[in-house]
Amino acid sequence: MAAALAASGGIAKAGPEDDTLRWASDSLPSSIDYYQHTVREGIVLSFHIWDTLLYPNPETGEAEPHLATSWEVIDDTTIEFQLRDDVYFHNGEKMTADDVVFTIEYITSDALPRDIFFLEGAEKIDDYAVRVHLSAPFPPIFDYLANMVPIYPEEYYDEVGPDGMSREPIGTGPYRVTELTAGDRIVMEKFDDYFGGAKGQPEIGNLEFRRLGEFNTQAVELMTGDLDWIWRVPPDSRDRLEAADGIEVDSGGLMRVAFVKMDAAGRNEAEGPLTDVNVRRAINHAIDREGIREAMMGPGSELIDVVCAPVQFGCVDDEATVYDYDPDRARELLAEAGYEDGFSFTFTAYRDRQIAEAIVGDLNAVGITANLNYIQVSALADRRDAGELSAWQQAWGSYGIADVSAIASHFFSSDEIDYARDERVTELLDEAAFTMDQDLRLANYTEALGRISEQAYTVPLFTYALTYAYTQELDFTPSPDEVPRFYNARWHD
Repeated sequence: MAAALAASGGIAKAGPEDDTLRWASDSLPSSIDYYQHTVREGIVLSFHIWDTLLYPNPETGEAEPHLATSWEVIDDTTIEFQLRDDVYFHNGEKMTADDVVFTIEYITSDALPRDIFFLEGAEKIDDYAVRVHLSAPFPPIFDYLANMVPIYPEEYYDEVGPDGMSREPIGTGPYRVTELTAGDRIVMEKFDDYFGGAKGQPEIGNLEFRRLGEFNTQAVELMTGDLDWIWRVPPDSRDRLEAADGIEVDSGGLMRVAFVKMDAAGRNEAEGPLTDVNVRRAINHAIDREGIREAMMGPGSELIDVVCAPVQFGCVDDEATVYDYDPDRARELLAEAGYEDGFSFTFTAYRDRQIAEAIVGDLNAVGITANLNYIQVSALADRRDAGELSAWQQAWGSYGIADVSAIASHFFSSDEIDYARDERVTELLDEAAFTMDQDLRLANYTEALGRISEQAYTVPLFTYALTYAYTQELDFTPSPDEVPRFYNARWHD
């Protein structure tokens, strides 16, 4: 890496000249249709292509009016929204209540692979008023609507479906797609008829995204001027990029957390080692979480003892079991479980390969042979949902939602993603998610997270910190929800 960076020259001043911000990342969902994936890069693209009723303010975290101008809470499960009357989709169709009703009816149908559990349906009041019905009282509903429910055009989506939306995305967002090569490259241009709203009017004329799997390639292209912006800069590259001419480097903490999930329920191997709580506790003691965090995360990262981000409501570690790095204790627990000679299993990962390799090394050091299977995120998701994994490395950003329901309820809900199948945990989380009593919610989350910890269903690792590098000609502000808002960026004068 050092040689490659040293060999590249000063950055070319290409971005402002053709008013195109070129950025890259190491992954991209095969389908750009927002409702067909959970990949971060796809979520970033969705903020630029589509809009939601409400908008998550990146500074305050509060949900603000966007496609909706106002709302009224009719009762605990009904909210009425007044809509803007000046919003157009990229194909020229005007957005009305019909599109909102269609979107919500679609995402609450069986056709959707993602579980939008908090919505029941919607009804049209008039062309610019709609009532949204919840499945039960749900306190974080406004955060979810702001982050997870982009509005789709009814007529267009009825005509083209998920495949067509992925090939030729149509939204109301500040940028419209002009070129797309699935899984590889997307070109967008500023949408001249954009209404603005809480996002404001974009200043940069064009965006070009490319998937580049190797960070080394991204860094070289940034320094030679073929790229204007990259992220996930590893700590060992930060100093070199800061020393390069014409490049700005910035870091900040995120809501995203890293953790290891284990097959405690025996879905893959009914009598496997990971069904033994002492084995799972041994794995927790075996992993040098602080060493990995310090080596591989930038400023702003912190250790976690429960599987959530500290900024989220309900993320309480008061009842957590803390597993210090203690290889000797790990070996003792393995012996108590009858595995004094160790055992082997497949450890699956889809990102942050260096972190996965460090975890594998720590496990090998206590006698656990963890065979790393590094695969694409879509393949991991398919195998995970089919109950075929023994353990895997997971990163989760909670869609930017500052509530524990966005992570704990997702992974411990007795569905295909749940590898604990702990009825008490699920009961506590369900009660917390669907009550308006904040004190009860907090108590339930505290108990649930404590039990998840005590039973060692996961290995909580750390919060992510994200380091960005970009041309100094770009005025860019990072945000903690891991959504680079290029529609708020501009070129320096």
